[in-house]
Amino acid sequence: MNSNTIGNDPAETIAQITAVYKDLFEISTEKGQGFARVKRGRYNNKQEAYPTTGDYVAVDWRGADQSIILRTLPRTSALSRLDSFNGKEQMIAANFDYIFIMQSLNHDFNLRRMERYLTLAWQSGGVPIILLTKMDQVKGYSDQLKATQEIALGADVHAISAQTGEGIAELEPYFQSDKTIVLVGSSGVGKSTLINRLLGKEVMETQTIREKDGRGRHTTSHRKLFTLDNGTKLIDTPGMREVGMWDVRQGLEESFADVEAYFGKCKFNDCRHQSEPGCAVKEALRNQELSPDRWESYLKLHAEAKYTNDKTAYLREKEIWLKDISKFVRQLKNNYQMNACTESFICQECGMSANPESAGSQHRNHCPHCLVSLHVDNRPGDRSSLCKGKMEPISIWSKADGEWAIIHRCRDCGTLKTNRVAADDNQKLLIGLAEKALKHPPFKLG
Repeated sequence: MNSNTIGNDPAETIAQITAVYKDLFEISTEKGQGFARVKRGRYNNKQEAYPTTGDYVAVDWRGADQSIILRTLPRTSALSRLDSFNGKEQMIAANFDYIFIMQSLNHDFNLRRMERYLTLAWQSGGVPIILLTKMDQVKGYSDQLKATQEIALGADVHAISAQTGEGIAELEPYFQSDKTIVLVGSSGVGKSTLINRLLGKEVMETQTIREKDGRGRHTTSHRKLFTLDNGTKLIDTPGMREVGMWDVRQGLEESFADVEAYFGKCKFNDCRHQSEPGCAVKEALRNQELSPDRWESYLKLHAEAKYTNDKTAYLREKEIWLKDISKFVRQLKNNYQMNACTESFICQECGMSANPESAGSQHRNHCPHCLVSLHVDNRPGDRSSLCKGKMEPISIWSKADGEWAIIHRCRDCGTLKTNRVAADDNQKLLIGLAEKALKHPPFKLG
């Protein structure tokens, strides 16, 4: 879009927002560059979408520092998030073609955060591209690359080093004269370093990264647009501490297409994917076709989106849910099942019998022979879990009083629970769980 005079009023000119400094906007027009403020009458009454970097606006050009923004022109794409401070939509950038989602391969690598960025990106109307940065700082990154490709459905994934330039050549197809790219990511992922390399000069201040967690301070305090020599436009954005969801219904369908693909395969059309028979989601979790982490992430983002779209309905549903829980607790307050189970049983895993008198306590929640438990409780002894899957022992930990507890993970739904050790538990298996953690420490021993 060119900055031409439009309409019959010679004072009305098209400009592009190249930077935002709170209520002051840097603009670029064919008449020159300068700063402008919005016309309050139009924007206070929300007649116009409040401008952001990348927007094209109609301005009353009054010189380099006195121009007035009259209205925001229609957007081809828009990236926004939920501002947790005031609960409103925060616009990040507009009118772009690609979104470079940057995440470092060091200590700050986080798939759940990446899923959030992908959801926002697909919702925006732009095409997400994943850049795994700082490849020069890690010995190998094949595991991170594979994990990223598994969740980045429909998005290209590249590993680069903005510091050394390795992998940058693979990005050339995105740098076209008629394309605009917005860069997003946490503080310290290398957005400023990448911009400096692409521009061939130091235009962005960079900060050193803490060795402890691989993070850095925010080096970009505002959103700014740069133009490469070939005409490609880059929009830099500040690092986001929180990636809040704002109206991402379409984005969820795109970024979690692998999850929502199971919805149409359930026995019932209105399946809630909880206790219903013939649930394709539960079957996929049981067969490990769908990871528990991926499912939990979808549920969390879906709940956030639901809250944003209709707060009243969400809060009403939550209130009913809390009342149901209170009613359930009152009914079971004096029920023996709220206490630890002490009956004998035959283990469904190994077929051995477990006797309560050998436990040394009233807390018998797993087989003393193979240490496998059943996912039958939500609270100890309530037998209210709908899963009923087998829970395998994966680790062990010591409480403050020195008592040991086994960490169990459900094979069906992935839920983690802890069960205190009983007196007759298989000591060899307990020691094996303790040694397991020491075989793969996150640091060098000795």
